[in-house]
Amino acid sequence: MYYNNNGMIKFVDFKKHVEAGVFDPVYAAIGDDAFLISSAVKMLERLVDMPEINSACYGDSSDIDAMILQYGQLPMMSGKKLMKCEMENMPPKTLERFLKYVHHSPNPDTLVIFAAQKLPACLAANVGKYTVVDCARLDEKMTVKWIAAQAAKRGASISVDAAHLLANYCLCNLTRIEVEFEKLCEVAYGRMIEESDVAAYVVPDGDYKIYELSDALAKKDVKRTYAVYDSIIVNTAPVAVIGTLYGHFRRLLYAAVSKCDRELLARYLRVKPYAMEMAARQAKTYTPKRLKKIVDRLSQIDADFKSGRINDRVALDTFIAETLCAA
Repeated sequence: MYYNNNGMIKFVDFKKHVEAGVFDPVYAAIGDDAFLISSAVKMLERLVDMPEINSACYGDSSDIDAMILQYGQLPMMSGKKLMKCEMENMPPKTLERFLKYVHHSPNPDTLVIFAAQKLPACLAANVGKYTVVDCARLDEKMTVKWIAAQAAKRGASISVDAAHLLANYCLCNLTRIEVEFEKLCEVAYGRMIEESDVAAYVVPDGDYKIYELSDALAKKDVKRTYAVYDSIIVNTAPVAVIGTLYGHFRRLLYAAVSKCDRELLARYLRVKPYAMEMAARQAKTYTPKRLKKIVDRLSQIDADFKSGRINDRVALDTFIAETLCAA
């Protein structure tokens, strides 16, 4: 019920999966949001009584024979016990041997969860021996719901516009949003957190500023374009901005013309799924023809700068002006 076509559980469905009480032998919490990974682990931790003796962590120095022995033992005064493994720090041979053992000799009383931001290469050959919990960033709608829930828990309040702006400024990264929200609760103690509070006290992620610049260029909003551009260029070398803009508009172009799903595009372009989600949303404000012209122009600017034919700041200023004036 909670699995997608790839046998993966989305984080938003993992709580229901856990509450159903029918568990898989091994879980791998994988994704780019450390908060969600930690939350997935905590959901399993709550099933364990007396965690001081029924829950243990394993890493790069763990002995594989000791792990296998521990896995097969019964929990003490608890229905379940938990083995938490830091997958990124564990040798591939240890991982493979342990998964092979668990796959052939599953212990229904022991839950195993691996945690990592990226799936190690050695696990690709072991598909079917673990269940992936997708801990990629939530979309904007789910992030706003999470912010509202956090506000309710703290007895605080936040406007819908402020919640959306906070989600966008932090690119839906709950790890960062949690920290920023704590700060906003102190700033707006006793009153509702407004959009102006987020704008004043939360620094937008660099990628969001590029997204905002692209949005202003799409709408040919001269005043907003230069306001955002000035805020970027003051702390970033022009050549770096050119490279970032090229990558951004290239994603938009692929999102506009490709029929591949976003997750496949994200893997192909080596970006996070949420980046492709934002690209797909913004690509709708441009025509494919205009996006192709912009990508080609940025490629030409990059070549002109590298060959010494133009100064990087002059090239970037020219690009902004040309894009605003283009038909």
